[in-house]
Amino acid sequence: MKRYSLGVIGCGNMAKAILRALNSETVIYLMKQNGIRISLSVSDTDAEKFIDLNCREITTYTDNALLVEASDIVLLAVKPQAAQAALNGIDFSGKLVMSIMAGVTLKRLKSLMTTPADRLVRIMPNLNARYGCSVNAYCGEGLNDSDEEVVLNILGAFGRAYKVDECFMNSITGISGSGPAFAFMFIDAFIQKAISCGFKADVSKELVLDTIYGCLENVRNYEGNIGELIDSVCSKGGTTIEGVNHLKANNFEDLVKQAITKSEKRSEELEKDI
Repeated sequence: MKRYSLGVIGCGNMAKAILRALNSETVIYLMKQNGIRISLSVSDTDAEKFIDLNCREITTYTDNALLVEASDIVLLAVKPQAAQAALNGIDFSGKLVMSIMAGVTLKRLKSLMTTPADRLVRIMPNLNARYGCSVNAYCGEGLNDSDEEVVLNILGAFGRAYKVDECFMNSITGISGSGPAFAFMFIDAFIQKAISCGFKADVSKELVLDTIYGCLENVRNYEGNIGELIDSVCSKGGTTIEGVNHLKANNFEDLVKQAITKSEKRSEELEKDI
């Protein structure tokens, strides 16, 4: 059994979601089957953030240096703007350092450390980590086979891991990092329309979610082009084609792509600003 101590710097919403996932009985069991056991700790200067963590066997610190000293693996979950202050003066040598800080490149990450680690992982998760469904794009530097194994197990605890070249991280930020907000807006528009038609709010939500769920299953299992699925719902002179033509006339597809591009560009700006 390979044993690791994982320390998380920062106890915000994403950090809590990750810690809860890693502390779940299911994940602990699955990791054991893979020959891995991880002990958990978290640090934050605001001790009140630990109150709603609701996880047993997680050690808490208010001193980042003490947490790093006690950890084999360190996950950086602070805001990028607070990174310098959070990491200043800490010795990361010999540690495997993982970061979910948006816009912080591997090169920049190393420069933020007084005594840098030589094994680094940059991750772009998303909000769906709350339910173990995060898209976790990652890239690394200096990792050996054991490092890759434990990284995949950690990322697999709260979603699915996708290894990418670092040059794609800004695009990933726009697509899967920011993507949930765009999807939520689309779903909410459906729900609000159903409510305006006279359906109760709870019925509207279930009606729309069942529709979306069925569409996801259709796309996941269909081997052809999604455009063919769209055409299969539309009949000439029917009801659906009227709505589809309206979306096309108002550049629906371009608008979605432009929203993703805006998020991608902002990620690029953060890289320069941090």
